[in-house]
Parts: sequence; C-alpha cells; structure tokens
Amino acid sequence: MKRFVTLGLSIALTALMSVSFAQHDHDHEGDIHLGVTEGAAAVIEPHELAEPPYKTEYRLEDLLPGLFGVDVGWDFHFEEGSNTPQLRRVTIQQVFISPNLVGVREGEEDPIFGDGSPGIWTLIFDENDPEAVHQHLVFASNILPTEDNPLVFQFRLVDAIAWDGTALNDSGVYTLEFVPEPASLLALGAGLAGLLGLRRRKDVRR
Repeated sequence: MKRFVTLGLSIALTALMSVSFAQHDHDHEGDIHLGVTEGAAAVIEPHELAEPPYKTEYRLEDLLPGLFGVDVGWDFHFEEGSNTPQLRRVTIQQVFISPNLVGVREGEEDPIFGDGSPGIWTLIFDENDPEAVHQHLVFASNILPTEDNPLVFQFRLVDAIAWDGTALNDSGVYTLEFVPEPASLLALGAGLAGLLGLRRRKDVRR
C-alpha cells in the first residue's frame, strides 16, 4: 500500500512539474536560505524558521483531485554586497516526516524525502553556475491536513562546509508544517455537506 501511494504521488507530480508550478516564475518569497550562525550550519531565512521555535508554515495547493502540494525553494545565503555564499555545501537530513507526505525535487520522479526515501539531500555551490544551488522541492500528499493537525517535515543541516573551507557543526532541528489553503477547506466542507445531504435524502426515502 505504501509503495502504491508513493508511486501514485510520483506519477502525478511528474506530470505536474512542468505545468502547475512552471506556469509562474518561482516566487522567491518563503524560500529557505541556508548559511552559518555561530560556527554551525543554520537557516537564515525565513526569520520565523531561523528563530525559536524554528518552525514555519506552508499552505498546500490543490494540484489534482485528491493531491495537494506546495513548492518550497532552497538556496544559500549571501551577505549583502557579497558575491559568494556563506556555504560551499550542506546536506539536508530528514529527521521526521508525516506518513503520506513526500518531498520531490523539481524535474525528478523519485522522492528525496518520505517514508522509505533516501532522506538526505546535498546542495553544493558551483562557482561556474551560481544559480544551480537554487533548488525547488515539491512537498505533496494525498491526505489533506487540518489547521490543528498539519503534516510535518523536520530536518537538520549536517556535513556543512563554510565558504572558507571550515567544517561546521550540525544544526538543530527545523520544522515545516503543511496546512490546507482556505479554498481547500471550503471545497472539503462543500464535499462533506453534499455527502451528508445525500445521506439524509436516502434516510428520508427509507
């Protein structure tokens, strides 16, 4: 069953990569910027993720009937006026992920993050292609969470190397929470209302 769910999500996401999210040039607002703080790898932006309790929220969009997802950008942090990032490389290590949630790199089929997936993803800065380090992961699920019970992805930053070649300490744990867009909740509510109405009509006929 688990394999079927993951395969289904992968197939759907593959079809959507070049359509849903590519219809707009990626908005960099909300991107996760990785850098260095006090000798350790760290999230620098967004600020709500970079500061206690190290948690931020993303809203899942309706991709297909029964499939919900959001595009999350990742990049290295540049100091203002600098042409080089704070990091040369870093590995994002999965600590926890909710069942039925997967993280798929844009343009690929197999999830990087998810139950039974590799759970590690390394970003390396290439001086010959500075934009290559800016990557996008699509987090998706066939389960619609609620505001009170979001889907969760927790990660830490490990094996990081600063721009000057210094090996950095691992980060603490960061948490991404995925909740539905209001439109998704309305659609779900309308669907439930329709089912209840249908059930009532059947009860009346009896």
